[in-house]
Amino acid sequence: EIFCRRCDEVWEDLCDRVESSGGRFGSPIASFMRRLVVDAPVVLSFSLACITLYLLDLLVPGKLQVYLGCPKRFVYLNPMAWIRMITHIFVHSSFQHIKGNMSYLMLVGPSAEKAFGSDNLFIILILVAVSSGFAHVLIGTQNSVQLGASGVVFALILLNSLVSASVGTVPLSFLITATFWIGEEMFKLFFAEDGVSHHAHLTGAIVGTVVGYQVHKRRAREMAEKIAEDWLKLSRRRRGKKKETKASTAKISMDFFKKKMNKKKTT
Repeated sequence: EIFCRRCDEVWEDLCDRVESSGGRFGSPIASFMRRLVVDAPVVLSFSLACITLYLLDLLVPGKLQVYLGCPKRFVYLNPMAWIRMITHIFVHSSFQHIKGNMSYLMLVGPSAEKAFGSDNLFIILILVAVSSGFAHVLIGTQNSVQLGASGVVFALILLNSLVSASVGTVPLSFLITATFWIGEEMFKLFFAEDGVSHHAHLTGAIVGTVVGYQVHKRRAREMAEKIAEDWLKLSRRRRGKKKETKASTAKISMDFFKKKMNKKKTT
């Protein structure tokens, strides 16, 4: 929520700058910009970072892919090896590669972020990056480098099908999606030799599913705790009112008794 508010503030500040320094066209441009809604700040920020790095890689072809991609060989004493466990999801090898991933990301990402929250989606990005990176180190092809956001896309596809899920239930839409997507990736993992990191896809799908159900479980627990807390407050409030009523009744009776005794003394 803090991240979302900060994005809104930055966007509003940018609109103000365009309006004040854009000349005769500044006001209509700023007015159009204010109509645009940053509906999925994490997804949009991630997409912008991927596109920016792809454009920079065009200036030095292949350099960023090698520097930021996740290699098969992992040297745990090298700090850059740990950084690459996250950065590999931001770099892509070709226009078709980034176009496919960004298209799927825009289709399923905003609805997943709206349903599960920006903070949870950010955690999912990190978890998918690290887990798919280690999966590549363990079972990836020799002398290969893992690149791309396809693991994140798979996580969001499965996460998107879990929007209507709840604790103890399995949506039929999720089951069908998992059967088609995960089944195909399992087959390709063992039999296809296409140079695609199918283990990254499967890792993303697993992370998306596990985190999705954990979020539902946590929200159900928080809702139950809130209901219990509200009920406890209401119960205490009612007991307090009863005590006040008893106290006021006792006071009235005591005042009446004192008045009666005073009358007897005067007579």
